[in-house]
Amino acid sequence: MMRPALGRGRAATALAFAIAFALAAACGGTGPRPVVLGEDSCAHCRMEVSDARFAAEAVTRTGRVNVFDSIDCLANYVRGAEPGSLATVWVTDFDSPGTFVEAAQAGFLVGSAVQGPMGSTVAFASPSAARAAQARLGGTPQDWGALLAGTTEHASGAH
Repeated sequence: MMRPALGRGRAATALAFAIAFALAAACGGTGPRPVVLGEDSCAHCRMEVSDARFAAEAVTRTGRVNVFDSIDCLANYVRGAEPGSLATVWVTDFDSPGTFVEAAQAGFLVGSAVQGPMGSTVAFASPSAARAAQARLGGTPQDWGALLAGTTEHASGAH
């Protein structure tokens, strides 16, 4: 008679652990982490990340943070990622180095006069901020979806 109660106790304990694990995973970090310039390497081209204005990150569903030295490298990585494998994608606001913005909310200038580590694409806090910067930096304003639909090569041909 005691044996079924013991089984239910173990089942309840296992269920409690499963719920705790699921909650911990759900609350896990899907946001960006600070980039360590001169130490972090780009997950796409393996170059050292050296300029905070171009840094970007993609966080996987498992919580792994992949760091990139440019928007161009990030876009190429995202294009090749397995569907559903990324939790969040972040870009740095060119006007506020160190400030990350979700890529889907950001605005971009493609082919700007600014030469980054791997191309001439720069990100801004919003599409309106990108349009405002176009007069001083040139380039074509795009949103994240349009940027991903573009070529898989770097805008400048560098790499």
